[in-house]
Amino acid sequence: MSPRRQSPLTIEHAILGFLHERPLHAYALHQQLSAPDALGKIWHVKLSHFYALVTKLIQAGYVVSEEELHETPPRKLLILTEAGRVAFAEWLRGPVTDPDHLRMDLLARLYFAQRAGPEVVQRLLTNQRVVVRAWRDHLRRQLIQRATQPDAGLFLQLQVRQMESLLRWLDHPFAPLREPAPVTCSIAVVADSQQPDLVAAFVDFVRSPLGQARLINAGFATVPALPSEAPALLPPEATATSPRTLHIFAAASLANAFHTIAADFSAHYAGVALRFTFGGSYILSAQLNCGATADIFAPAHRQAMDLVVHSGRVWPESVYPFASNQLVLLSSPRAPVQLRQPEDLTRPGLRLALGSEQTAVGQYTRDLLHQLAERGMLGSAGEAAVLRNVVYYGASVTEVVTCITRGDADAGIVFASDGKQAGALIQTPIL
Repeated sequence: MSPRRQSPLTIEHAILGFLHERPLHAYALHQQLSAPDALGKIWHVKLSHFYALVTKLIQAGYVVSEEELHETPPRKLLILTEAGRVAFAEWLRGPVTDPDHLRMDLLARLYFAQRAGPEVVQRLLTNQRVVVRAWRDHLRRQLIQRATQPDAGLFLQLQVRQMESLLRWLDHPFAPLREPAPVTCSIAVVADSQQPDLVAAFVDFVRSPLGQARLINAGFATVPALPSEAPALLPPEATATSPRTLHIFAAASLANAFHTIAADFSAHYAGVALRFTFGGSYILSAQLNCGATADIFAPAHRQAMDLVVHSGRVWPESVYPFASNQLVLLSSPRAPVQLRQPEDLTRPGLRLALGSEQTAVGQYTRDLLHQLAERGMLGSAGEAAVLRNVVYYGASVTEVVTCITRGDADAGIVFASDGKQAGALIQTPIL
């Protein structure tokens, strides 16, 4: 005997699925089954119906109920039997064979397959594709037979298109949205700097608790790989020297934070002037590789740092991550539509500003849009519809913000630290 199949919801198999992970009390199991971030969006199971299903699973030998005597009052713990494990594994491995039950049954199987791992997901999808292709081919044969009929098999045409659309959907990746590449700023010593002692002092200052506090205030977050203690900062009177200048190439998103840090640094190191060149991370790395003079490099994308490390312009041993960031949607209060979800970026007529491919924000944005499109989160129009709305590509994240501020674009994707400095513009999380 296997759990009944009179309903397309396969609720009994879902019960076995949660118990497959660990024993649960009945009420806790019902809560998991009904959770909106789990299967609660597929169906709603009344508590009385749920207890009836559990009783049937116990009678069928798939679940046992054990009383926990140490509890007051005693509670019953539901435990999956070996027969229950086999029944759940067969259900999870097998495809949905009834097209009338496809939507809810397949979504339930995918939910548990994702929890079991990518191999289980791929096996389920492979088996389901075989079944769906068979359905489609059967419908096509029927359609050919009706080609000369007055209605030309219009309903069959619709069913064939639905099956083909389903096959395209099954070809999409179903792993959870992977964690985007961390938006991490790193800092390093340029190899041919003539004042390595002062350069090291600035790098330590940025990574010190005071430097980190300034970065947090500017909208950044710290990263784990930080020194456990503050660098030894000498008192101002002990550091008076002949005037010296440090030239720092840094990502445009760091401008506000670094100007504040520069003021603090100058108070500790008298006679030292800091000269900044802010811009797109890849533009700056290209300038360094072409021989530009600098003492310190601080890009917002690791690959931009890798380019100068590989060319020998930066010592790999001197590279330290010191801050992290995240992407946000920045929009004007005058935007023609309210932007609340990724699909809104595809709306016709919306004017978008994004970072160019020579910027860190542009690289991170492309990666994120690609992932959103793969998961269907940009609707049927997809990534191409977002890019069609782009009216401006900025050479730095600052240019993207400026474009939106002056009204030349309705919205754009920037770093959270830049969004914090954007005044009246609206900052919204993308996910």
